[in-house]
Amino acid sequence: MSTSFTKPSGPARIMVWSTPRSVSTALARSMSARGDTEMFWEPYLTCYNFGPKQNARRFLKTPDEESMFDAKYTYSYISGLLNNEYPGAKVIFAKCMVEGIRDDFSVVERNFKHSFLIRHPKKAFRSMTRLMKSVSLDQNLVEHPYVNIYDDLERFYRYVESALDQPAPPIIDADDLVSQPEKLLSKYCDAMGIAYTPKMLEWESVDASQLNWHCADAGAMAHAQISQSLLLSNALKGVGFGKAPDLTGDDVEIPPHLEEIIENSLPAYEKLYALRIKP
Repeated sequence: MSTSFTKPSGPARIMVWSTPRSVSTALARSMSARGDTEMFWEPYLTCYNFGPKQNARRFLKTPDEESMFDAKYTYSYISGLLNNEYPGAKVIFAKCMVEGIRDDFSVVERNFKHSFLIRHPKKAFRSMTRLMKSVSLDQNLVEHPYVNIYDDLERFYRYVESALDQPAPPIIDADDLVSQPEKLLSKYCDAMGIAYTPKMLEWESVDASQLNWHCADAGAMAHAQISQSLLLSNALKGVGFGKAPDLTGDDVEIPPHLEEIIENSLPAYEKLYALRIKP
């Protein structure tokens, strides 16, 4: 295995992979606030859930859900978008959910440098429980891909090390990022080969329609009810890390089946946590 990542010519090409409800939208807002970044919103998840296979139909129960689907979102279409030239961009950044590639890691672009964002399963699934109450989504996750999502994330981490030959992909823990954003982002940028800028600490409050992000014309961003719910509203209305209401407190009762999923998710999370960038 090589000991260093070979940076391609042109802009830095970066992906961050996470599980749901892991502050990943806030990280995307932070990267977008740099002013030199071309942003991609969950391109592989869009293919998996809202492209031709329409996997999300098993779990959606929302009005006007047709607005979320678009058959153009194939993996080959995404590959073309990610590898386009974007004049003026110093960074090509894609925020991705590992659910979108769980069946085939090989669809992932090899010329991107990969990184990971994790959050303690109890906090992530508590946030998911609150989300389920705010929109009409299927609350029974027993058969949902989220059941093994932390295992998928760890599997993909090992895949990046082995099949993609990238040593020690950087990992950020969401709690560290929210509590000490300047330290974490500075170290993250250094690990990803880009310059840190204080612009990454604050951004303007927006709604989904104001974001000029690729792949935001399908999925959650394209559905008004969902984009205005807890799914996205805090990250979009907030103006920095830790500057949005904390809606993941102990007042949310976690259903028994989720408690079991949380327990089963801990080993994979703890393995990744031990490898994280420390503040």
